[in-house]
Amino acid sequence: MNLSEKLKTFLSNRPEKSSNNKNSRLELHKSVSDVLGAIAVPTPFGEHFLVENTYPGSYMHGNMRLNLICNISGEIIKLIAKNSEYESFDFTRAVFIDTETTGLAGGSGTLAFLIGVGFFKGNDFKILQYFISDYDKEAAALYSLGKLLEEFESIVTFNGKSYDIPLLEARYMLSRMESPFKKNFHLDLLAAARRLYKERLESVSLSSLESNLLSLKRDGDIPGFEIPSVYFRFLKDKNPYPLKPIFYHNQMDILSMVTLAISMACTFENPLYSAACENQDYYCLGRVFEDMGMIEDSIKCYEKALYVQGVREKSYTQLSLLYKRLGMWQEAEKLWIAMVKSNIRPVFALVELAKYYEHKLKDYDRAAKAAQEALERAYKKNTLVGFALKEEILELKKRLERIEGKQKKYETASRKDIFYPRQESLHIN
Repeated sequence: MNLSEKLKTFLSNRPEKSSNNKNSRLELHKSVSDVLGAIAVPTPFGEHFLVENTYPGSYMHGNMRLNLICNISGEIIKLIAKNSEYESFDFTRAVFIDTETTGLAGGSGTLAFLIGVGFFKGNDFKILQYFISDYDKEAAALYSLGKLLEEFESIVTFNGKSYDIPLLEARYMLSRMESPFKKNFHLDLLAAARRLYKERLESVSLSSLESNLLSLKRDGDIPGFEIPSVYFRFLKDKNPYPLKPIFYHNQMDILSMVTLAISMACTFENPLYSAACENQDYYCLGRVFEDMGMIEDSIKCYEKALYVQGVREKSYTQLSLLYKRLGMWQEAEKLWIAMVKSNIRPVFALVELAKYYEHKLKDYDRAAKAAQEALERAYKKNTLVGFALKEEILELKKRLERIEGKQKKYETASRKDIFYPRQESLHIN
């Protein structure tokens, strides 16, 4: 076959190949649409798939109604965020974001192939899922997402500050697009969950919070570590059926963020009587209230936590130091004495008592006794533990020596007053 014949053969095959590609695209569109309920959305950068689901505001996810989040006041939101600036945060003007990716390593090689966003529109809660069916569809999905985010002033995520948002910002940069995430507020619920539940729960993952707080059990879900391999398989065989659990997983994550925020709000609004708050949570609440300057609420939570195993020692310590900072010395003294009697950080409590007696009451006898007992207990602890607490013992010795020095000076001064009483000044009228 000469060159002319080869060229004719090539040209005659091109339309047939183009036709095959077109048919394969149509088949993919039909299968993704039928299986996932997706539609193809055209953009200046090509098209991407979009799945939309709408939930009424009265929809119950676990034990919470979705629209309850709209009633959360700014006073409560600032406690969830542990930031006074969030008092103007509005959940009805916020978008919930969660991604499913090709890996957890991050970096330029990680693709967020499914980007789920949830938001309130009227009385409904909508979830839009931007699906990138191949690498060349990413720019189109990012374009549409950016347009949507223009309508909102705040972002809500779960671990989004560390993972989802930095990853998406990197994808926008690689696509030479402006990041749409420069918002007034970004509320990361993972940070809030750690502050509230880290003492009670071994894990504060979203799945753990669902089972322990929200009365939720997922049916038809997929473990997170399997998600990348399922997507890579789809890129090869274009079979969308195995993707269904991933879309479900993403929807549940977004809905759970809504109900988690509601649960936290209930805890902060009525901590002593909320069903969402129990046991070790009271200590965590006390810390947040203290840091936010809500001292009365903080004291009430610490007092409740004094009787909770696991946080009893921390609660005694933190509450006593709070009393000390407030100048409520008698209340602090009672706690330190109770700590010594109950063997709860006795050395710490005795040192604090010694400081109080020495510096505030100028009672050097009691200060010396407290310091001496602290030293004895430190020696005993050193023997039992089996390693040298040199610095602690040395510090206690110095403290005791200083107190004893003050004690001798005070006794010497007192004896002088006995033998050489001060004469009263004579006043001549």
